Amino acid sequence: MKVDDQTEEKVRNALHWAVKRREHEFDASLATFSTRSERSTALELLIAVSRFVTSDICAGVPSSAQVTALAAEISATESWSTVSTDEITAFLTLAARDDPAVDGLSAETFVVTAFVVTASLLAMRPKQEGQWWFDYLDQVESALEATG
Repeated sequence: MKVDDQTEEKVRNALHWAVKRREHEFDASLATFSTRSERSTALELLIAVSRFVTSDICAGVPSSAQVTALAAEISATESWSTVSTDEITAFLTLAARDDPAVDGLSAETFVVTAFVVTASLLAMRPKQEGQWWFDYLDQVESALEATG
């Protein structure tokens, strides 16, 4: 997967504010995705990153029970956001298992959920001492680019 540098920079900025739980800055960063193409590319990247990280956390494709538990943990951690546990579960199910359970989500809710969940997954995954979420994101993106 290859993502253009401009979209990747915007994605990283939005993830930064989501990790920091700074709602106003997060909302402002989402507004920078001005074209449908940018939003689509960003969502493809977020789904791929979430799939990779979820698989890493769960040591493979997660079971329904693992998705439910992960969604509950993310919901508790990300209570600053408007994203519900059901919305998180729907996104994780799509990302982790290619199961389009997001039919009930509006486009706006899907976008916010994608960023909040991806940021939370990157931040919660155990890392080596001195490693930050964005270091792990670099590794994930390298792996995604290597696989095509």
